[in-house]
Amino acid sequence: MVRKMKVLLVGDGARENVLAYSLARSSKGYKIYALSSYINPGINSIVKTTGAEYFIGNVNSPEVIKEVIKKVNPDLGVIGPEDPLFNGIADIFRKEGISVFGASKKCARIEESKAWARELMWKHSIPGRLRYKVFYTIEDTAKFILEYGGSVAIKPAGQAGGKGVKVIADLEAYLTHDKREALTKSVNEIGSLYNKEGEPRIIIEEKVDGPEYTLHVLSDGKTTISLPLAQDYKNAYQDGIGPETGGMGSISGPNELLPFISNEEYQTTYDIVKRTMDAIYKETGERYVGVIAGQMMLTELWGPTVIEYYSRFGDPEASAIIPRLESDFGETIELTATGHLNKASIKINEKPSIVRAVATLGYPISKQMASGHKIVVDLEKMKERGCVVFFGSVALEGMQLITKGSRALEIVAIGDFEEAAENLDRCMQYISSDTKLIYRTDIGRTVKSQIEKAEIIRYSYKNREKRGILGVSADWSPNGGLW
Repeated sequence: MVRKMKVLLVGDGARENVLAYSLARSSKGYKIYALSSYINPGINSIVKTTGAEYFIGNVNSPEVIKEVIKKVNPDLGVIGPEDPLFNGIADIFRKEGISVFGASKKCARIEESKAWARELMWKHSIPGRLRYKVFYTIEDTAKFILEYGGSVAIKPAGQAGGKGVKVIADLEAYLTHDKREALTKSVNEIGSLYNKEGEPRIIIEEKVDGPEYTLHVLSDGKTTISLPLAQDYKNAYQDGIGPETGGMGSISGPNELLPFISNEEYQTTYDIVKRTMDAIYKETGERYVGVIAGQMMLTELWGPTVIEYYSRFGDPEASAIIPRLESDFGETIELTATGHLNKASIKINEKPSIVRAVATLGYPISKQMASGHKIVVDLEKMKERGCVVFFGSVALEGMQLITKGSRALEIVAIGDFEEAAENLDRCMQYISSDTKLIYRTDIGRTVKSQIEKAEIIRYSYKNREKRGILGVSADWSPNGGLW
């Protein structure tokens, strides 16, 4: 009897449920163990089906990881979230002689530090870079905002779960003193989201505008493979209003593109991400192994422009991309981790997908209000309707599903955008809770407006390219210069 390969999956959200789903569907017949901070119902079902074991513990703790590795003796590790990568969990697997799908601590810095990522892009002349300034104190940031009149984006200088970004569009020559005074009140909030000793707390970048999209690239340190594009919908409420979240939904397709991104822009983006991996190697001496993503925007300044990087799969982008892969993606994960990605092939369902995230009332403002609610899902009925469910911030407690305060579910439908959106609409009747559910129905239904916006931007950046001024911009400030 052939021994099944043992995989230890680290993480507890919908992204990890998707990774478990792809491993479980593989022809390799993996035995899938998991380590999470709570029992994710979707991951738990897969663990049980493969005859493995579920461990509960701190996914960021080296001691906990070592203990679970000792018990499982896995052949392969798969790390889903960013925080374990930042804490060097992938390095622990490698020190134990275990192949792992996940960036090393040094390589994951491309996501952990937005300041380091910007410095890297400028040092290595990577296209799509924005000008920026970093600040170590809230006081210096506030002083800069008071003195400078212009359009900027203010962000935590390090990873903060996609939160805390404030964009200031100054359509006049200068902001009035009162407006600038008001803007400094946001700085305290942003500064509180990232405060690592010796690191910048806040980064201010030049503001750009355009459709956003994400390209994920697999790398085994030698070979790279690009995956289909996806677009994340970050704002909490309908029509893109409300506070930013980790993502209320996503779209991918058709084929490897999005309707508003050309093949040339796709290839340019792929080149940017590959050049970034080369730069990471030059700076750290370590080859990138796992998945890296460019969170991009199509802008008049550069065309494809880097907003930030991920050192892991985006969430909910993973739920939009992975179910569209008709090839054995579980095996591709293994080939990536073991240095044999050149043997992999990616086959894509040409039809697009839509992901709709579902949370409970209170999200994203009050995690406490959104926590502790019962949620009921009729998986069989949803499957009959053509929808796949991935479980996120919801725990299996006894025989009940209890929300944990973030996005509880990600519902996926594949088909033409309108068809997929209608399937999702029908599937919502099979979800109930003891409180109000929060979700967006416009995801996948705004493609036409984004195509029109992209065409205008494309005309502008192509003209800049012909004139040899791609990436060149001028700005003004009271003291004669910004950057």
